[in-house]
Amino acid sequence: MKPNTLLFEIAWEVCNQIGGIFTYIKSKVPTMLDTYGDNYMLIGPYIPEKAKLDFRPVREIENVALAEAVQHVRSLGYEVHYGYWLLNEARPKVLLIKPSIHGEHLNDAKTTLWKNHGISTIEKDPLTDQVIAFGEITKILLTKFIENLEISQDVIAHYHEWMSAGSLTGLMREKIRLATVFTAHATLLGRYLAPNEEHYCPKKHSYNWLQKAKQYGIESRVALERTAARSAHTLVANSDITARECEAFFERSPDNVIRSGIHKKPGVGHEVFEQHLLHRAKIDAFVKAVFFPSYHIKTEKMLYFFSSGRYEFRNKGFNITLESMARLNAELIRRKSDLTIVFFMISKQPFQTIRPDVLEARQRFHDLQKICKSISAKLGPRIYSNVTSATGHKLPDLNELIDEDLQQTWRQALANFKREGLPPVSTHQLENHDEIAEFCQRNGLNNEAHNPVKVIYHADFIERTTSLFSLDYLEFVRGCHLGIFPSLYEPWGYAPMETIMHGTPVVTSDLSGFGKYIRTMVPSDKDHEVKIVDRQGKSEEEAIAQLTETLHDFVETFEKNQYIPRASLPKHILDTFCWSELQQRYHENYKLALMRYQPVADLY
Repeated sequence: MKPNTLLFEIAWEVCNQIGGIFTYIKSKVPTMLDTYGDNYMLIGPYIPEKAKLDFRPVREIENVALAEAVQHVRSLGYEVHYGYWLLNEARPKVLLIKPSIHGEHLNDAKTTLWKNHGISTIEKDPLTDQVIAFGEITKILLTKFIENLEISQDVIAHYHEWMSAGSLTGLMREKIRLATVFTAHATLLGRYLAPNEEHYCPKKHSYNWLQKAKQYGIESRVALERTAARSAHTLVANSDITARECEAFFERSPDNVIRSGIHKKPGVGHEVFEQHLLHRAKIDAFVKAVFFPSYHIKTEKMLYFFSSGRYEFRNKGFNITLESMARLNAELIRRKSDLTIVFFMISKQPFQTIRPDVLEARQRFHDLQKICKSISAKLGPRIYSNVTSATGHKLPDLNELIDEDLQQTWRQALANFKREGLPPVSTHQLENHDEIAEFCQRNGLNNEAHNPVKVIYHADFIERTTSLFSLDYLEFVRGCHLGIFPSLYEPWGYAPMETIMHGTPVVTSDLSGFGKYIRTMVPSDKDHEVKIVDRQGKSEEEAIAQLTETLHDFVETFEKNQYIPRASLPKHILDTFCWSELQQRYHENYKLALMRYQPVADLY
C-alpha cells in the first residue's frame, strides 16, 4: 500500500451503540489512528440523541477535496456532519450522515436496486429505507470526493455488515476508483434461523436463502447483504462460524477470517484483583441501596453474576440462563444455603425512564451514608476525650456519649431509609413487558427475602455518565464474579472475550466463535476460568442442565473457599486478541482489495 492511502471505515454503529460492532469499532480505532493517522476516517449515521453524547462537530474541514464533497452533498438538501468521535483513548475524524432522503429520490434509489441487482424493496420497512438512504448519500459523497482527488490517490472503503453497505454495490457498478472490503460479523439469515430452526448449524448449507428470507419477511435486507458481500473486492469473516454462513448464504468464501480484538491487554496479577475490589465496592453500594430498605443481606456471602448483550432472547442464551438461575435458586433454598447471588441482566430495551423508586432508594442510601459520617465525626472526638481523660482506662459506654440530637438524627435516617414491599426486579420503566420480565414474574424470581437468587434487570447500556452503579461497563464487569453467555448464535462474542480479559471468570458456549476458539487453543483437560456449555447437537434441556451444574459448582467452590480467583488466559492466547497483531492481517486484506481493484497496475 502507498503511504498516503486514504481509508474510510463505514459502520452503522459509529457514534451509535447497538451491539458488538460498536465495541469492535471503538476498540479498533486507536490502533487504526496509530497506523494510518490523518488518512483514516469513519462514516456512520447521524442519530441526534446518540451523537450529542460523544460527537464534537467541527465547522471547518481542512481537506479541500472532502470539504467540497460535503458542500456538494449539503447543496442537494442532505444532512452531513463532520467532527470528532470523543472516545476515551482516541479522537478519530468522523462523517455522520442523516439517513433520510426525499421520497422521489428514495424511489429512484429503489428502482436502481431492482434494475441493477433484482432487489425488491416494495414492502414497507423503515429500517431498510434508512439503510438505502444512508447508502445513497454515502455514494454521492465518496464519488464527489474521489473526483476531486489526484488520479494516483488510492482510496479504500471498509464496510461492516449490511446496514452500512448500501453504497458499496453502486460504487462498484459505476466503477468509482476505490477498493472495497466487506466484513461479515454475522449474517441476517443466521440470526433468524438459529433460534427458529432445530439443529440449524449442520443444516445451514441445505437452506434456500431466498425461500428462507421470504419466510421470515427479510427478503430485501438479506438481498442487500448478499449483494454487498458478493460485490466487495475483499470479503472478511470474523469467525469460522460466519465463514461457513458466507459460503451457504452468499455463495462466496471469505478471503480471510480475522477475529475481533481489543486495543490493549488489561493489567495482570495484583492490579486485576485491586480493580475487582474497587469496582465491587460500588456494586455493593447499589445493591445495598436497592435491597437493604426491604431486608438485610450478608454482603460477605454475596456473589455477583451477570449476562449482557443485544436483546435476542434465545440467540444470546438469555432463556437458558434465566432457567438455570431459577433452578439454582430452588437448589439453594432446598439446601438452606446462606449465600446470596445477585444476577444482573444487562440488555438494551425501550424504556420510559429509570424507575423513581430505584433513584429514590439510591439517594436515601447516600443520605444515610452522609449521616453516618456526620455521627462518626461528632462521636470520634468524644471517644478520644473520654479515653484520654483520667478515667479513660475503661472502655467508655457509647450510649453515654450519644446525646439526644444524635439519637434523633439516627432514628430519622433509619425511618427514611426503610421501605415496605419487595426490591424491584427492573431498574427501568419498560415501555413493554418483555420476555425477561415475564420469565422472572412467572418463575418466582421476584426478589423475595427467602430467595437466594436476586435479579436486577438493567434495560440500558452501562455508561459512566448515566450509570446507576457509578461505573462504566468494563468497570462493572471487573466488579462481578462471573459472566454468563451460553449463546445459541454468537459468531464471535465480544462480551465473553472482554469479561475474561478483564479478570472475571466466564461461561460461554461451543456455538460462540470465542468459545470454539478457546476450545481449540486450551486443552480440555486444563482447568481454566472459561467454562463452555455444549450446545451443538444438544437439546435446550441438556444445555440448561449443564449450565445449572456449572453454576452450582461455581457456588460450591465459593462456599468451600470463601474466595473466587480472578481469571486469566495464557499470554500466547491474549496476544492473538490484540489489534496491534490483528491489524496486520487487515492490512494484507487492504492490499488484496487494491490488487483486485487495479490488477494491471502491479503496484501492490
